[in-house]
Amino acid sequence: MTVVVDKIRSKGYWDVAIRPLPYVENRVDYAKLDELVASAAVRLRGWPVPYVDFRDELSRGDDWVGQDIDAAMVDHFEAWRLFMSGQFNQLRGVSADWRTGNDAPPMPAGLDRVIEVWEILFYLTEVFELAARLALGPAGDERMAIDVALYGLADRGLIVGQRNRAPFFEPYVAAMNTIQRTVTVSREELISTSRQQAVTMAREFFLRFGWKPTTEQLSAHQQELGRP
Repeated sequence: MTVVVDKIRSKGYWDVAIRPLPYVENRVDYAKLDELVASAAVRLRGWPVPYVDFRDELSRGDDWVGQDIDAAMVDHFEAWRLFMSGQFNQLRGVSADWRTGNDAPPMPAGLDRVIEVWEILFYLTEVFELAARLALGPAGDERMAIDVALYGLADRGLIVGQRNRAPFFEPYVAAMNTIQRTVTVSREELISTSRQQAVTMAREFFLRFGWKPTTEQLSAHQQELGRP
């Protein structure tokens, strides 16, 4: 545990793992871990997934490299690790919980925490794209597992949160505290359908709030993200 990890877990957060199957302990040369994660990073928005801060040294364990990001200029917190087994892990704070001032999300009456539709859809799109990129390199295998959990949801409202999109008449409020989903897919299918896989998982998350978008609706929204 680190100070940044404790901070992330103090509010709503994502916990993501991307795993090549089967498990191979020393799949990736330790010397190549840092360059591998930097080359695989996804930049579909302003903030890459994962964020590799080249101004600071990486943290190093016996079989992993990683970084804890406690952003000084942007309200964003994450901690990531890449292991010699090829497994990638990321903890990432829910964006709305950390934005302040003019960047703070609108807070519907009766609620004190929210999550925006775009955060779920866009972040999952980035996660699946990252998985596809890792699958193509030494951290990949013929089958890949993507594990995603979202914590701190009880009594949290789902809002649209984009000025160019009409808001919900009323926010959808989660009753459960955690949503977890795992997808195991072939490397070929992951590479060819990463965006569709992200839409499918995002819809599963939205349904737990009580919102029932179509996959076509979500795919159209997803197009706001740039192509890799």
